[in-house]
Order: sequence, then C-alpha cells, then structure tokens
Amino acid sequence: MRRTLIVAALSAILSVPASAQIAWDSPALISPSVPAGVSVFLMDPAGGDLGGLVTYRHAAGPVGLGYRLGIAEEAGPSGDLAVAGGFDVSGFLSRAVEGSEVDLMWWSGGGLGIGSETLVTIPLGLIVGWTGGTDVTLSPYGGGHLNLDIWSGPGDSLDLSGAVDLGIDLGFQSGWLVRFGVSIGDREALAIGLRLPA
Repeated sequence: MRRTLIVAALSAILSVPASAQIAWDSPALISPSVPAGVSVFLMDPAGGDLGGLVTYRHAAGPVGLGYRLGIAEEAGPSGDLAVAGGFDVSGFLSRAVEGSEVDLMWWSGGGLGIGSETLVTIPLGLIVGWTGGTDVTLSPYGGGHLNLDIWSGPGDSLDLSGAVDLGIDLGFQSGWLVRFGVSIGDREALAIGLRLPA
C-alpha cells in the first residue's frame, strides 16, 4: 500500500499540466561541440505547433552563454501565437571520458514562455557528445534534463518535468552546419535548422 502511494505521488509530481504554452528549453540543442554564432530552426515545440527558433552563442560550447527566442502557435483550439525565450549556461564535467573522444557536460539556464498562460522554466541537464569526421564533421549527442516549471494563469502550479535530449550537428567545409535536435518525454519537441556561416 505504501509503495502504491509513493508511486502515485511521484506520478502526480512529474506530470505536466495540460496547457497550451510553448516551452523554451526543448529541444535542448546543446552539446559539447555546440557551435558559436546564429542558428535558425523550423521547430515543432513542446506545447505548440509549427514555429520558428533562433539561437545565438558567443563561443563554441559548452562554455559561455547561449540565447534563444522562438515563436509558434499554441497547441489546442485557440491557435494563438506564443513566444518563448531563454538563456543557457554550461560547462564540461569530463573531457575524453575513459580515454575516448566522448565528452560529458552539464547545462542549466532560465527562460519564459508567454501565451494564454505564462511558463517560467529552470532546467538542469547532462549531455554526452562526440565529434569526428573529415570532409563532413559529425557531432552526435544525447542526454536528458529536468525542469522546474512555474505556471501562471488559470491553473497556477509548480511542477517538475523531464525530457530525453538527442541530436546531431553536421558540419561542412563551406562553413554551413546542419543541426537537428529532438526531445522526448514530458517535453516532446523537434527542431531542424542551419548554423549560418560566420
């Protein structure tokens, strides 16, 4: 009986309220080799329908700050436009794990989604990534993050949610970089785009 109550309590804590608000943090699009500069994406965000996203980093990751701003239609019957933006901070936990070319990093940040409700999100995540190749540089990565979500609106609440983050960046000698990221779990989202040449 006690075990059933614990499982029920955890399920309630980890559930995300049904809401039509886009989240700024998914897909994460952060890796040990995340590129500097401006990237533009077509995205299907968590809590919304098709939209656009722009990211900017001062320096190649994971060091330094990253910024993002997205706009999309809210999911549900309203179809109103919502906007979400935030910043991320990150750093290495380990370089060349176990003598391999795999790196481990942490990331966090803060952001806001504004639509029919307001969503403030503080994520904390881990990402493992690798980079290699010659003519085309491949940078696959994977990990996950937890979110502290503060909802403001008709259903004010404080929630904990989580997502698994996967992605790959494909770099070409011309300077163009194709970027793809997906989040699954409480934050189902997808983005594909380009890092613009410096």
